[in-house]
Amino acid sequence: MKCEICNEREAAIHISKGSGHAHREQYLCEQCANQSMDINYNQTDNPFDIQTLLKMLANNSQREQTETEQHACPTCGSTLKSVVKNGLFGCSHCYEYFERYVPEIVTRVQLNQQRHIGKIPSQAHDTLKLKRDIQSLEQTLQEKVKMQAFEEAAVVRDQIQALKDGETYE
Repeated sequence: MKCEICNEREAAIHISKGSGHAHREQYLCEQCANQSMDINYNQTDNPFDIQTLLKMLANNSQREQTETEQHACPTCGSTLKSVVKNGLFGCSHCYEYFERYVPEIVTRVQLNQQRHIGKIPSQAHDTLKLKRDIQSLEQTLQEKVKMQAFEEAAVVRDQIQALKDGETYE
């Protein structure tokens, strides 16, 4: 098939534009396709054109990257980039200076945990788990009492007592 623009070279590129009644297909050679793309790329009439959108996104990400590279703690000189890369702040003033970014950094370093739970010694793991279970059940008990669901609250109370006595509950 010949190129639809020059009718000289073999068509190597298929371009499909629009949908429904406005659907249009073109078969072009490489040179005509490149010229056609250059013309379309330089058009700024349509702000929703894919090339325009991609260019805007690329410029936006470059601007954000230069903004983050410019931030440095005035006390220790740590940059936001180094803090994110290492997961460590340079000094205590970094927390205040990078306050806006701290939640995101902590979430990233703590493997998407919103609050720091720390490390649990292996000997204390069972004891701490039991303590957390009891606290959770006590909170549930308070909610049941507030809702005046006394029968359910009694079941939760019995579960708490069983845990405190060293029994398992179902």
